[in-house]
Amino acid sequence: MSTNLISLGLQYLTPDVIAKIASALGADRTLIGKAVTAALPALIGSLGGVASKPDGAINLDKMLNKQDPGILDNLSSIIGGSGQQDLIKGGIGALSSLLGNSSVPSLAGALGKFSGLNQGTSTSLLGMLAPALFGLLGQQKQTQGLDASGLAQLLTSQKDNVSAAMPAGFSDLLKDADIPGFSAIAGQTPRAATPTSTEVKTSSRNWTTWLLPLVAVAGLAWWFLGDRSSDVPQKPPAQPAAVEKAPSPTGLVVNGTDLRQSWDKTLKGLTTALGTVTDPVSAQSALPQLNAATTELEELAALSGQLPTEGQSVLATLVANARPSIEKVFAKVLAIPGVSQIAEPVINKLRAHLDQLAKS
Repeated sequence: MSTNLISLGLQYLTPDVIAKIASALGADRTLIGKAVTAALPALIGSLGGVASKPDGAINLDKMLNKQDPGILDNLSSIIGGSGQQDLIKGGIGALSSLLGNSSVPSLAGALGKFSGLNQGTSTSLLGMLAPALFGLLGQQKQTQGLDASGLAQLLTSQKDNVSAAMPAGFSDLLKDADIPGFSAIAGQTPRAATPTSTEVKTSSRNWTTWLLPLVAVAGLAWWFLGDRSSDVPQKPPAQPAAVEKAPSPTGLVVNGTDLRQSWDKTLKGLTTALGTVTDPVSAQSALPQLNAATTELEELAALSGQLPTEGQSVLATLVANARPSIEKVFAKVLAIPGVSQIAEPVINKLRAHLDQLAKS
């Protein structure tokens, strides 16, 4: 299986780390969590745009050689400590040297518009996340024996992963801000008949090809996929029909965030992660994704409180319709020998958040 830098990055950006970042920056934890989920694919995509140019790949390779190899293990202890400002300053400086001095403020501005954070907080967050991402790339460079060309190939191979992880509407903000690496991704959103329509359709087919194997591994996740993608021609008759009869998603947008799309994305990630669990080792490996789903559900619940009564009812119906099927997957995972003691604590948290959303 090819390397997914976003999934690897989320293993280090746990709910505890996100909470620590929020405390260190004096910002709302929900907004920081929302910003992190957008910033990670944005940074990877922008570095992919830089690395696609010969000089950019060489400069990135040189910069990684200067990075602290232990930054990933030390990140949590640095945040909130005496080394925090140096971490932020170094991260912003490295990003500016790679993306250009004007790109970092533009990226922070787009991130602020999307998440609700102010410009200063968004900039500081990027300064914290950049060293972690550089540390991750340095780790891959070492383990895979990559040179500048190999780094470029690794980053450009993330295009589908970045597109899948990018929150709705954020790629358009990045395109408007002229962030490197995002013109093509943002252009994939519309289906209008333009000179690049063939390229857009090809990208859509490639994305579906990438997604379907993950959904197959997730078992019951195919019940939900049919509701989200008009490109999938075959839909199971039972569950998708129930989802399609749910109340209209009109009015499910809070501060620019479509809660229907957020729920679909979280559900896909959750069922995919659960579907990879076959033994205690794979259960341990799935914990970062399950923790990420817990954070996303918590954020979704917080945002749902800002919906009108009708909107809350719509969202509750969507969650309630999916709840029995998710519970079957939970039960199947917990029945695997040796898995219960690893996965049950986080599954209980997931259950609590799901029940809260279903009753809202």
